[in-house]
Formats: sequence, C-alpha cells, structure tokens
Amino acid sequence: MFQPDQYELIDFGDGEKLERFGEHVARRQSPSVENYSTDKRRWEWDLQFLRQPKPNWTPGLTSTDSWSIQHGKKRFLLKQSPSGQVGVFPEQSDNWNWIDDHRQRIAGMKAINLFAYTGGTTMQLADCGVDVTHVDAAKPVVGWARQNVEASDLAAKNIRWIVDDAVTYLRREAKRKNQYQIVVADPPSFGRGPKSSVWKIQRDLAEMFELLRAITDDLQMLIVSCHTPQLTARDLRQLTVNNFSIDRRSGETLGLKLRSRKQKSLDSGECFRWSAQ
Repeated sequence: MFQPDQYELIDFGDGEKLERFGEHVARRQSPSVENYSTDKRRWEWDLQFLRQPKPNWTPGLTSTDSWSIQHGKKRFLLKQSPSGQVGVFPEQSDNWNWIDDHRQRIAGMKAINLFAYTGGTTMQLADCGVDVTHVDAAKPVVGWARQNVEASDLAAKNIRWIVDDAVTYLRREAKRKNQYQIVVADPPSFGRGPKSSVWKIQRDLAEMFELLRAITDDLQMLIVSCHTPQLTARDLRQLTVNNFSIDRRSGETLGLKLRSRKQKSLDSGECFRWSAQ
C-alpha cells in the first residue's frame, strides 16, 4: 500500500470520499460510497469535487498546476481532471506489490497492459525488467503515463505506447501473431475510444478474453480487474479458465479494497490474478 503521507483514505460515506493525495486533501462526490454512512462534521479539506449542478472542482487549480505522490519507485503526477479523478487508483497498489513479489521470475517477459490509464502497473512491470505494451484509448492519458515514467526515472525503452481501442488493437496483434506472457486489464463498464469506438464490458469482455488467448500461447501471469457491479471476481476467474489452460482451482479471487484511518473497509473493485508459479 501507499505510505500514509502519500495516500490515505481518511473517511467515506453518504456519497463522498475524503482522501489525502500527498500535499492535498480532496473531498469528492463518488457513487461508490452512496451505501455507506459517516459523520462529516469534522471533515477538513482543501480541494472539493462536486458532480452537481455540473462537474466542478472548488477551488480549482489552474490547468498547469500539478503535484505528485510516490509508491516505491513509481511517481504519479496528479492534477484535477474534469471527471473528478486525479490520476491514480490506489486500490491497485496491492497488485503492484504482488507483481514485485514475482520480480525475478518475470524479468525479460513481454506484457500487454490494457486500459492502462496513467501507468501504475506499466511502471511496476517495467521496473521488474518486463517489456510492456501500454494500451489506452485516450491520447492525453497515454501522454500522462509517459510523464509519470519520466518523473519516476524509469527507462522507457522497454515500454511501447499505444493509443487505441483495446479490442481493435488485440485483433491486429492476433493477425500479426504477436505473443505475450503477461496480461493485465482493468476495463471500465463503458468507454469511448478513437474513431467513435465504444467499449461495453458486458458486450465486449468475452471477445477480449478470446483475443487474449490468441496472443498468449505461453501465459505466465494474468491480472484482470473491474469495477462493474454485475461482474464478480469469480466471473473473471471463470472467463480465464474458459479461455486458458489453467486449473480452475488455481489463481486468486479478491476484492480490491481501501481502508480508512478508522479501519473502515471500502470495496473498490473485483480482481482475479494468476501466476504460473
């Protein structure tokens, strides 16, 4: 996990989260915490994101203002995005630690990271000596990830940057018969990509797995997570078992969680991860 001075979930409930991101404490409206309750009378913050009447940060930093937090060697440059995000999903840090535990075994392998956002997992894999293909449909976000790599002083020579729709890119890789040993994917419920492409997880996830099977004759590691209420970690395991030659009892299903300073647990997604050793 992050050190508390880098990231901390302070409290959450009644549709809002209070979080420390380095030097700033942010209060953000979030649908994921609508079913929790808390006492907000003592909350203190210096940045706030509201979704109503329209998405807005108050006070708003200028577009050039940014700050950063650190996780191991990884540095994340943060800023206020119009969606309310700041550039990091802290719940993924457990997966970064898990990748690091396999550092020696995976060095020299090839990985594809789909829906790769600002590059937390890409940076972790690259630091372990893995050649990473980083795929995201949003060009500004890929640029953001590249800046994070530079800020982290990581060698970018073993990272390929791809701006494309995940399924479209996988189709091309399958035709080219390119192969990977490591698969990482964190698909959203819904997303828009280049050339009016649209991702819908309940429509497109099965095809994504079929295409991943075509480019992984020697699968060594897989991490798939999602934040869609209709999909569970067991569903992700079953899709993996259906498409890859692995024992259905192997791997690990887990809920991605964050804990507040009062040890309240916040569900933050579902995940299945598997390693050959």
